[in-house]
Amino acid sequence: MEVVSSEEPGVVSVTGWANDGSVVTVTWDEIAGSVQVRWTEADEERLVVEREMVSKVSVREDHGRIEFWIWSDAGVLGGELVVRVGDHVGVSDVLLRK
Repeated sequence: MEVVSSEEPGVVSVTGWANDGSVVTVTWDEIAGSVQVRWTEADEERLVVEREMVSKVSVREDHGRIEFWIWSDAGVLGGELVVRVGDHVGVSDVLLRK
């Protein structure tokens, strides 16, 4: 896992590598309340997800696996985006009306 702080205040990127060669980078801007998740495999983009109104971001490393948890709250909508990076990459994205 690699953590990189931007020259912009409040912006941080965390990159994790899966055992299958996939790369996931999560970049969040704490001041703007936004997150971008970028998953690439063999130098090809597999998934890009952007979220606004992010209320919390958590990065956990456990038993050789990294988990990115992103919660969003847009008043009438709330969501939870979870990206797991281990042997492979797994994504769970739930966005529901409150």
